[in-house]
Amino acid sequence: MKKAAHKPLPWLLLGVTGVGAGLLNGLLGAAGGILLVALLPRLTPPAVLYPPAVPLGMYHERRDILATALTVMLPVSAVSGVFYRVGGIRPDPTLLLLLVVPAAAGGFIGARLLGKLPDQTLKKLFAALVVVAGIRMLF
Repeated sequence: MKKAAHKPLPWLLLGVTGVGAGLLNGLLGAAGGILLVALLPRLTPPAVLYPPAVPLGMYHERRDILATALTVMLPVSAVSGVFYRVGGIRPDPTLLLLLVVPAAAGGFIGARLLGKLPDQTLKKLFAALVVVAGIRMLF
């Protein structure tokens, strides 16, 4: 059996994508993850997101892309938050208290659902969220 050729990762493009995701997150408080979700499937071979036993060329599952983007954005968001604070931008402590625990609970529930929902459903939910958020921001 012939072994699949390994396609090298586009390190420069991944680095530029990371900088772009951080820039969007720091500037807008969001959208870095959207950039990652849009570009990761095009910049990484499936074997990077799947265990090594999965052959190259297999379709990326949306849950792998979403989990990777969320994991990247956690430290990026923390760094942005620290620099906001250092720069004199202070989030409202009451809002933080009222949002952090429920958001963490929602994150837990969402992570559990991520493993159960079909890939096409996740793709449609993400697209709908981006479209609705974009339209709301215009008005």
